[in-house]
Amino acid sequence: TVTNSAGVAAGMMAEYVMGAMLHFAQNRHVFAQAQRRREWLALGVEPVAGRTALIVGLGNTGAAVALRAKAAGLVVLGCRARPRPTPDVDEVNGEADLLTLLPRADFVAVCVPLNESTRGLFGPEAFAAMKPGGVLIDVSRGGVVSGAALVAALEGGRLKGAALDVFETEPLPPEDPLWSRENVLITPHCSA
Repeated sequence: TVTNSAGVAAGMMAEYVMGAMLHFAQNRHVFAQAQRRREWLALGVEPVAGRTALIVGLGNTGAAVALRAKAAGLVVLGCRARPRPTPDVDEVNGEADLLTLLPRADFVAVCVPLNESTRGLFGPEAFAAMKPGGVLIDVSRGGVVSGAALVAALEGGRLKGAALDVFETEPLPPEDPLWSRENVLITPHCSA
């Protein structure tokens, strides 16, 4: 008998992605910093409904993210190797369309496997194409997102933030600059 466990953690990973979307839409990272300073901060929160999520990779995890994002009222864009209509996805595009999709997305959920076509997929060019104030959520595999390119995009103020569950080197080294970013959520490859 040959078996695999593909998709067994898709639901939990999708909840992680949705939690990250809500975290940044509600400015929880900013409120947490203000709380530590004991500062009553006059800042609002924003709904996720009506905003746009781009899901890069529409396998089991990406499909689970799409289901939850659609239920939350987001416009859902998808990018997959072989485009085809996908439940809960308003528009499905191929890998070659990634750079034209990124400027449209408030949230980008990276859910692809690591292979030759996805290694370094999110490098300087992808981050330059992202919508200013966008949020990157990475639940893929270490190596899909370039840590150096992400740090540059965060330091340049291009992104509102990032939620990262996977890294090029795990555990993430203590000296990595991502640790000190107050607009980055770091988890130890536990979204599943």
